[in-house]
Amino acid sequence: MITPEDIRTRAQRYWNSYAYHRQALTSTPWQTLEISFGKPSGRELLADYAAIRAALHDLQSKAKATTGYGYRIDYESVSHRQLGEQQLPVRIYFETEEDFLRYTGHLREANQFKQLASMTTASHPALASLLHDKPRILLDNLAIWQKLLKVADWFIAHPNPDIYIRQIDLTGIDSKFIEQHTAQLTVLLDTLLPSSAITPCEKKFELRYGLRYDQHLIRFRLLDPALALSGFTDLTLPLEDFCRLNLNVDTVYITENKVNGLAFPQAARSMVIFSLGYGIVSLSRAVWLKSKRLVYWGDLDTHGFAILSHCRALFPQTVSMLMDSDTLTANRSLCVTEASPVKEMPTGLTASEHAVWAALTPTEGSSLRLEQERIPYRQLEACLQLV
Repeated sequence: MITPEDIRTRAQRYWNSYAYHRQALTSTPWQTLEISFGKPSGRELLADYAAIRAALHDLQSKAKATTGYGYRIDYESVSHRQLGEQQLPVRIYFETEEDFLRYTGHLREANQFKQLASMTTASHPALASLLHDKPRILLDNLAIWQKLLKVADWFIAHPNPDIYIRQIDLTGIDSKFIEQHTAQLTVLLDTLLPSSAITPCEKKFELRYGLRYDQHLIRFRLLDPALALSGFTDLTLPLEDFCRLNLNVDTVYITENKVNGLAFPQAARSMVIFSLGYGIVSLSRAVWLKSKRLVYWGDLDTHGFAILSHCRALFPQTVSMLMDSDTLTANRSLCVTEASPVKEMPTGLTASEHAVWAALTPTEGSSLRLEQERIPYRQLEACLQLV
């Protein structure tokens, strides 16, 4: 027999499905919400009469007829040969919207949702479809919704502002509010802004909507003293400035370990970029690198090859260095266990790189890792004579 707890669970499930909210957004009059349930058979009634009568009493004690709000119960008379005439529920339902909302405890929340939805569709008609498709965006942000719209209105008035979030001047809204709610703002701005004010391929909020931001720093060394910039060969630049460079180099080495980058031997018309890790994808904006010879040197482990794969996806001309079978064989005693290996082989590896990956990731046993700083310096010097 259905219980009041079952009814509450099913009513809450209706709320959680957002069916109520979509109906409210269309201003459709409330439609009676029926709660499905199984009626006891004559055999069940006879076998467990006392328990069913107790359940029926509990059901009635929580119904609207007793509490003043909530679900209603319609009964029907059922003749039972042994038990005689019995009144059993034939229909359980929420007749009015208020009954449903008070019973589930969402009356205040629902009123606020409808009020804000009405205000929003009046002031921002473009959001009507969004609210219907994703009512949760409003429901989860009732307390801050008007602030979110205020920020969205600022971006509508200032497309591609080219300033820092800290410089956005809105009464009652500080930069931390914007930084903490970029997910919600992204949904709104993608709907409200013209395509010219959005860079859809960018996931970072600032890049997507034309803001300035604290840029990733690129550290590099010019390996040819003749290429020094105002006497400097070891430089660190914000990504945007680095992307504007077009250095007169032929070869660009990329290595992970910082000390390896600092100790990298001098080489004519060459430079080395270091300490990027997976941040290597940021180099995609450095178009000038596409015309250079790129040599990547990473750790001999699954992550090293994953980063190599990312680099080669950006710059197909990339070749690897000291990530081969000979290097692994010569230094196998220096290998350690890789704690969190990449599970799937990256794309874009050469046949020889595939072979090294297979050697590092045996079918049985732990994956191996040969950190690049463990490789003797003389092997680096010898390799550079060949690369």
